[in-house]
Amino acid sequence: MSARQVTSRLIARAGSSRQPFGAVLSRAASSSSASSPSSSSSSSSSSTWQPVLPPGTSPAYDVALSYLSSYQSTTLNKLKKLQSKFDPSNPDPALLQRIDKMEVEAYANDPAVRRVFKETGGKGEMGKAIYRWLGEQQWKKEGGIDLLMQRLLQMNIVPDLLPTIPPTAPLTLTLNSSSIEPGSFQPPSSFSSPPTLKSQIFHHPSLPSSSSPNPEALHTLLVIDPDAPSHETHSFDQRVHYLKTDIPLSVLSGDLDLFGNGLGKELLSWEPPAPEQGTPKHRYVFLLFRQISTSTSTDVSRDTFDLRSYLSQQDLVAEDLVGINMVRAKWSLEENDFINSVYTNQRGIKEGAPVYGKVPKEVRYGYPMSAKRQRIEEAREEAYGRAVAELEGLAEDVEGLSLSHGEEEKHKV
Repeated sequence: MSARQVTSRLIARAGSSRQPFGAVLSRAASSSSASSPSSSSSSSSSSTWQPVLPPGTSPAYDVALSYLSSYQSTTLNKLKKLQSKFDPSNPDPALLQRIDKMEVEAYANDPAVRRVFKETGGKGEMGKAIYRWLGEQQWKKEGGIDLLMQRLLQMNIVPDLLPTIPPTAPLTLTLNSSSIEPGSFQPPSSFSSPPTLKSQIFHHPSLPSSSSPNPEALHTLLVIDPDAPSHETHSFDQRVHYLKTDIPLSVLSGDLDLFGNGLGKELLSWEPPAPEQGTPKHRYVFLLFRQISTSTSTDVSRDTFDLRSYLSQQDLVAEDLVGINMVRAKWSLEENDFINSVYTNQRGIKEGAPVYGKVPKEVRYGYPMSAKRQRIEEAREEAYGRAVAELEGLAEDVEGLSLSHGEEEKHKV
């Protein structure tokens, strides 16, 4: 790995570990001549925000607004002094962290900024540190990341797919304009075409500059089913339902549909979920990784895929994960025709989807069974057969008695 790749990865991981010093490099570099993005947002949005109560209605309310305004002015003055110490030719990470923290502190309680975020969710404003901070706080405090992590751990995504899951940003799944809850059951036919998938990144993937205030990084999108049945091993394999590489994303890309045409390099087109009859519930996991460089991936097979091997080949690790989501699906009679059509039209299997039955005992207990285990199983089978035969004989005897009793009653009459 080159020195540039190592540096890029360290910067990306610093952002994911909540060390957003890169977010303010370009602002600090131009502090003497331009106000911060958050400041311009505040001034532009303040015209649309008016105090809820007219002045003089509530003295406490007036004092609160006065205090917020005074505190913001004091903090902005401190911010300007810090920015004046910044040297673009030799950036100090500790100073950058202080600048970023103070800028957020200056606008975190600005009523105008809060109003804009409440009305828009920060849409169109994510180039400004304060809106990214508010978005991340909302993602963490309103339970979005908690629910996601609970479902991922509860459904064994760790360790079935990944050894660990680092803190991530929202990767939102939408069907027909409705957001999908992570881990929820969805009918396979609702995914006949790709859903809408969006990723909102809260931290710059690399250090901004005056020429690139919102730098981009390339990303890889994978959709994997780790519950695809394997005939050879009588176990489960990973199957790829979608693969796209070299997707350019920045903090401003939150409204882009990652499945959209012309975005990135699509290596494997969308294949709808097709859980087979007789198999357990299937997990369909959506993964977004940040690449260190342009992808070298070319020929990837859908079958017998191994995520960890793929990441190793692409010089990626679990910590490069920036977004994850999942849904589940299972076979049902109502979905059977659709599942068969997926096998026929997309997988090229004319017979349709296979039907699986109960796992044989020799597979369940491990093949081949020992001689002792085999004798025990044979004895059980014989005992079970004798018990069934005895029950069938008793049933015939009871039926015969009932018939003879009926005939006796007829003769008496």
